Amino acid sequence: MPAPYSRLNRRDFVRLSAAGVSAAAVLGPGRRATAAASPYPDWLPASSKPPKRGGVMTRASAWDPPVIDPRHTQSVGLFQFVGLTSNRLVRYPFTDEANGPADLTLKGDLAESWQGSADFRVWTFKLRQGVKWQNLAPVNGREFVAADVKYCFEQYAKEGVQAFTFQEIEGIETPDKYTVRVHLKTPNTLFPQNVAEPVAVLFAREVLEEDGDLKKRLVGTGPYTLKEHTRKVRIVLQRNPDYYDKGRPYVDEYVILSTPDAATRQAAFRTGQADFIWVASPSEAELIRKTNPQTMVQAYHNTLAPFGVALAQDRPPFNDLRVRRAISMAIDRQKMVDTVFEGHGILGWGVPYIYYQDTPPTAKDFGPWWQYKPAEAKKLLTDAGHPNGFSTTLFYYEYFPQMTSQVQLVQQDLKKNLNIDVRITKLDYTSYYGRYVESKWDGMSWGFQSGHAVGLDERTYMYMHSKSTKNFFRVNDSVIDDLTTKLRRTPDRAEQRAIAKKIVDREYDQVLRMWMPYDNGFLLFQPHMRNVAAGALRRSDGYGSPTLARTWMEK
Repeated sequence: MPAPYSRLNRRDFVRLSAAGVSAAAVLGPGRRATAAASPYPDWLPASSKPPKRGGVMTRASAWDPPVIDPRHTQSVGLFQFVGLTSNRLVRYPFTDEANGPADLTLKGDLAESWQGSADFRVWTFKLRQGVKWQNLAPVNGREFVAADVKYCFEQYAKEGVQAFTFQEIEGIETPDKYTVRVHLKTPNTLFPQNVAEPVAVLFAREVLEEDGDLKKRLVGTGPYTLKEHTRKVRIVLQRNPDYYDKGRPYVDEYVILSTPDAATRQAAFRTGQADFIWVASPSEAELIRKTNPQTMVQAYHNTLAPFGVALAQDRPPFNDLRVRRAISMAIDRQKMVDTVFEGHGILGWGVPYIYYQDTPPTAKDFGPWWQYKPAEAKKLLTDAGHPNGFSTTLFYYEYFPQMTSQVQLVQQDLKKNLNIDVRITKLDYTSYYGRYVESKWDGMSWGFQSGHAVGLDERTYMYMHSKSTKNFFRVNDSVIDDLTTKLRRTPDRAEQRAIAKKIVDREYDQVLRMWMPYDNGFLLFQPHMRNVAAGALRRSDGYGSPTLARTWMEK
């Protein structure tokens, strides 16, 4: 097998940008596209052929991990690959198991089964026997046992961005090597979803005890070992021959090249130097298909918008509901959908609609404060004591080229309709991520809720409860606190949907999180790729990376 860099080194990779076409080149400020149905399928069924072993899979990535310690970041930069080096107790289905993108059926990973007590305060997990840690120092391939789960959960509770999830654990018992019994402080019917989240990966005790952190090396039980991590250059994963799921993974190496420039990523895919890529707009997909007609395309249908305008709503002027409502009504979201995303996008909402209704929300579902009504917005701001507007700041990171256009449209709308002057600062990914999640900002930011979150509890209680350390939007609303607490204590699915809808309605009414339009987007794959489709909330180039354990290449 050739070394990964024989396919493409960093210097050659950057030179390819000259062959790319940027999104800015295809989007004109006045362009309005129709919201016609995508010609591409929203699911790529698993191959019926016998899988082939071997090969090197490569992807150009917009993200670089700020750290490789899963306790200290929820960044997609890390979880685009840590789901392949490490496992969780429970997981969501892989491509060859799912019946479509919205299949959220929980599957056993390191746990073969799990059961809750009658009051949902005790959850018992029966572990898979014979699982080994990767044969890397200092763990050296020893057996994975119940004590490892207890140790990891206790460490997560001590510090880091996952702490709030695991601090709800009152105690953990390990009656034998393969049984873990988790006692919760309060009932939570959704706890298995929480330990199925991509961020709940299990790490080796020996590494943390020997190194003092997990920033230098990553040893797990997953299908791939971390062979190389060079900051802002590349990540190389190598097949783990001792993976518990015998015969898998199929691909020998997976190389992720740090590539912030979108044109360079597209050029790499066009020339066959990258095996799959994400693009946000129909025109980008069409341009690639024009030069690479055999490309396989999955039209991705988002169930939420991960980005929005976050306000420092714990201080003036944004602690005034009238100001928040005025800002919301002064922004033309539909214009963003029609121009920035060429009609192939969503208006924006925070809780996945699949948990409270059967079809995607439309503008009328968002209530009066989500509508574009600049005259009413101006009156509200005047009533709040700001007839002449005010000045503020907004910082962001360009996750994709269209994001800059969105930020600028918000800036223009607020100036034109409310005379609010917004000074914009564009940051690099690491600076942006740290500043945002550590709440070291005033004014506005282009905020996010982490794309990792699949479960209902994570999307509601963990991100909206006033006491949560993941409450990056600074929501502090007693009604939301009560509803999110009630939700996690409700086992009935119909009642869960009703409560989730109340949470959503309250969020819109109080403008607690101001979601912005988001692309539905497209995943493009080279024609030799198999078993690669992405599920809802689980893109295979990001937090859905574990599905790549079942991917293979027919070439």
